[in-house]
Amino acid sequence: MKTFRSNGKLFLIGEYIVMDGAKAFALPTKFGQCLFVKDSSEYSNQINWSAYKADNSLWFDVQFKLDSLDIIATSNEKLAKSLQNILIQAKSLNPDFFNSKQGFSCETKLEYPQEWGLGSSSTLIDLISQWIEINPFELNQLTFNTSGYDIACAHHNKPILFSNHPQINVEELELNWNFKDQLFFVYLNQKQDTQAVVGNHYKNKLKDWDLINELSQLVLDATNVQELADFELILTDYQDKLGAFMQLQQPKEMYFKDYEGCVKSLGAWGGDFVLVTYREGMETYFKEKGYNVIIPFSDMIL
Repeated sequence: MKTFRSNGKLFLIGEYIVMDGAKAFALPTKFGQCLFVKDSSEYSNQINWSAYKADNSLWFDVQFKLDSLDIIATSNEKLAKSLQNILIQAKSLNPDFFNSKQGFSCETKLEYPQEWGLGSSSTLIDLISQWIEINPFELNQLTFNTSGYDIACAHHNKPILFSNHPQINVEELELNWNFKDQLFFVYLNQKQDTQAVVGNHYKNKLKDWDLINELSQLVLDATNVQELADFELILTDYQDKLGAFMQLQQPKEMYFKDYEGCVKSLGAWGGDFVLVTYREGMETYFKEKGYNVIIPFSDMIL
């Protein structure tokens, strides 16, 4: 049996502007997804695929013909067609892989609750790319067509500075922050569709290149900051400027107006996790509002 693993992701700062080639500061997570592949002598010319959640419950399963990638049977037509498209595009990048008449039994397993939004799609792209021996960024372009930061997080084990213009560039970072123990991730009890948000609120806007350059500098500043107070100022400044441009409310404005610490959206605004900076009584504050998933930085980030 072959085993492959990919890291999840959180987008610290640089969201939206990364689509225009600006640098982004992202965090690979300790939670990810695994793919287990066994050669199947029982079913030749067939891929039997089962996807499991973190609690070992079956997410969905599907059977494909290996040569044509036609769906034979599935428990979820929508998910099966999405996976089918990924495999079809993977085949376009490595046709020889699918010429074999042997069968495969594939199982994926999430390491975190599905609703957390840490990258079930990006890890899947990376896992399939490892298995079929193709470039994950090329497969991403042919399928979900995200900026690519999430793909980079999947196989880097340190925080990264990422850009995709004029080509993919990933720089691993050594964070010399003395305030990591004052950073926490709070789950907002709702999953965000990143592609929909980016499409609806950013892609169609006229670009303000002066603003993009200002925000890009804040991204770089965030990687070099030393003190928590300065870090909070950078994150707040970024959100204020971007929020005004996009005419979107920040989560702090919507849910946590009276919280004294910083609350930073991660990735698409409006769902998944936020980063919060510690203040006395923090845990009680968030739990009283119904936000019970509070994870220390060191427990989440590689």
